[in-house]
Amino acid sequence: MQIENCKLVVIIKDYFSKYSSKINHLDLELLTSCAIGKPREFVLAHPEYNLNKKQEERIKKYAKRQLKHEPIAYILGQKEFYGLDFKVNKHTLIPRPETEHLVDAVISNLQLVNNKKTIIIDIGTGSGNIIISLAKNNEQRPTTNKKIRYFATDISKKALSIAQHNAKKNKVNKKIKFIKSNLLDYFIKNKNCYMFHASCSMIIVANLPYLSKKIYSSSMPDVKNFEPRSALLSGIDGLDHYEKLFQQLILLRKNCFMFYPPRVDERSPRVEAGVLCFMEISPEQKSKIAKLIKKYFPNANIEFQKDLANKWRIVKLFI
Repeated sequence: MQIENCKLVVIIKDYFSKYSSKINHLDLELLTSCAIGKPREFVLAHPEYNLNKKQEERIKKYAKRQLKHEPIAYILGQKEFYGLDFKVNKHTLIPRPETEHLVDAVISNLQLVNNKKTIIIDIGTGSGNIIISLAKNNEQRPTTNKKIRYFATDISKKALSIAQHNAKKNKVNKKIKFIKSNLLDYFIKNKNCYMFHASCSMIIVANLPYLSKKIYSSSMPDVKNFEPRSALLSGIDGLDHYEKLFQQLILLRKNCFMFYPPRVDERSPRVEAGVLCFMEISPEQKSKIAKLIKKYFPNANIEFQKDLANKWRIVKLFI
């Protein structure tokens, strides 16, 4: 498209009039903001701003990418989540607004164990948005719990690199240990149970791949053609990763004696400490994951929570 007048207002109106069915106005403003290296507020406040040739070409390039259904978060290279900015690329899943409810659920529980030693493990951290949001929120609370230790695992080195970058960007990199691991494998195989103790509260938070084969195959092009398949699809019913996690939790409890409080008398019965898990699921999986949990943890306490769209989204599990 040839642009004769290089003023912002003309370019935005021209693109929107031609591609309004494919690019919404907000996205166009964000793309323009990124292209000219100015905040979106500048784009709105200075419609008379004249673009140079490089800026004009950049807008064209970004618009073409979105016309091919590439997510705007990948074009911009960032995504806001829980009030923080995160770098994202093709190696990481784009953080979703509904996942903020998962963070809320964990924070609500942390407020109940204030000043108690707590270990939080984020399984499949991706861009690190969950664990970083938790660490940042705790840091900003009036009564900061300095006894929380943060861990995050991911099987992808490239995803971990992005997560570490985001932790540094949000100034919590010294608080979080990032580990390359298939779910909890690192802790099981290396027997690093010294980090666990019965006097600690242990929280596992997981937003694992949970799309069924059917839902994934019918996903929108911006999801199916661009976001990492391994971060979305989880077998036929979408629960393969969670079943693997449950199997690992059994091994972790079995192998790591520090889940148990010390006994003054060795003849006294051993009392198990619990593990609190928070997981994000697809709404239609509620009954299936409940059955799966009972299969591995018959005595588990299960609570389901809805997101802002009134859909079942969070599983709170105490085992």
